[in-house]
Amino acid sequence: MAPVAVVPPVAVVPPVAVVPPSKEGRGEVILIWEGIANLHKSFFLDEDAVAQLGRDLKPHIQGPANVVVSFDMKHHIGRIRLRLLPKTAIGLSFGQGDRVGIRGVSALLQALARYRSAVAARYDVRVEAFKISVDAYRGATHCRMGAAGAQPPDGRVVDACVEINGLAHCGRADTKGIRFEPAVAKTIRSCLK
Repeated sequence: MAPVAVVPPVAVVPPVAVVPPSKEGRGEVILIWEGIANLHKSFFLDEDAVAQLGRDLKPHIQGPANVVVSFDMKHHIGRIRLRLLPKTAIGLSFGQGDRVGIRGVSALLQALARYRSAVAARYDVRVEAFKISVDAYRGATHCRMGAAGAQPPDGRVVDACVEINGLAHCGRADTKGIRFEPAVAKTIRSCLK
């Protein structure tokens, strides 16, 4: 019998405080579809859910928030991703040296999780299985930060493994954020500007 590979547990950051739903203002949200049927688009277009998502993202995003809702039929994986374009983030990039602060990323993930849960509660509970992430593009660099924790993740726990151009870079979590190799931390902070 061949030996079984041991898979290390997912590295996660301790939970961040809950960011309550915003009750003020209105932020613009642009929904982008990939592999979503018209019936299911109508679920994700729920006015109350989209309006709350806009309010929750507004303190952290300049201009409209680009949210990609996708479903991969081949692998049966749904995703809700905030596409963070250059110079649209407000106060997300902080930390220095080998550390990346994650409070701002957690606030974005919590907003996406609330949106996902609102759609799931109103239309189809299977939507709770959709993965949530923040995808940031800076030139040729693409960073993806996702949520971890109990399913479905509520965004309070940020996965300490960040994908940079498709490769996972795992850091060490502590109460102040995530520690990476200094060059990796610098790239992630740059993605969040």
